[in-house]
Amino acid sequence: MNGIQEVGGSIPPSSTSLGSRQMTDVQTPQCAVCGAMECVHLVDKDGYAFSKCGKCGFVFLNPMPSQTNLNEIYEDQAVTSGGDYPKARSRMRRAYGRALRFVPYTFRKKVLDIGCGGGFMVGALSKLGADGYGFDVDETAIDYARRRFPNCQFFASSFEDFQGHEGQYDFVYSSEVIEHVADLPTFMDLLKRVTRPGGYVYITTPDIGSPRRPKNLVEWDVFSPPIHVQFFDENTLAHVFEQAGFIPIRRFPDSKSGLKMLFKNT
Repeated sequence: MNGIQEVGGSIPPSSTSLGSRQMTDVQTPQCAVCGAMECVHLVDKDGYAFSKCGKCGFVFLNPMPSQTNLNEIYEDQAVTSGGDYPKARSRMRRAYGRALRFVPYTFRKKVLDIGCGGGFMVGALSKLGADGYGFDVDETAIDYARRRFPNCQFFASSFEDFQGHEGQYDFVYSSEVIEHVADLPTFMDLLKRVTRPGGYVYITTPDIGSPRRPKNLVEWDVFSPPIHVQFFDENTLAHVFEQAGFIPIRRFPDSKSGLKMLFKNT
């Protein structure tokens, strides 16, 4: 929105390797968005192969690493032993800038940030009148968030283990997370479970359909396997949310190659 870069969740390391990759990756010809069996090889980068659905255009890593291996990659290595968080001041400032836009949806409401990292968005929303909660797979980031924002609640959990929160949240925020998720159905099930009927979900992710991205995909800075494992455009993101029982409400403008959308739970 207004060209301001989103505050994402946990910070993945710049490079990594998956030692058990051959044993745990799953190769599939089927599209996780539309279910079509028309997926073909698109491009390779850094030894990883991407497929593209010939029906809806969804692009995904194929074979796909397991979620367990991906979670290991996303451990927040940038949080130091002294408890510092990288660029904490600028992250807090940007979080406040975004949180102001969501006040109509979050004031005196229960909100959840999925992939909250150091908890900056949760803290900002809480300062503006929300009842703030966050969760992340990175226990180190969650430890920092608990210290920094003691009036908010934070959970270190996998998607599958985040139980007991069914229909509790009026507004769910998840910035730059969905492109990291190996198990898309499990992620969408989580969003559906935790969002109350009539509640809202705000998602940001790179837009593979953006005219601002390089024509050569491998030159796109966010085309970075195995950190990012799948890519949406507006149509594929809307489709996967509609399939899960959400209604697209609006798309927010972005000066870069980002996709920012608000959905309502039916």
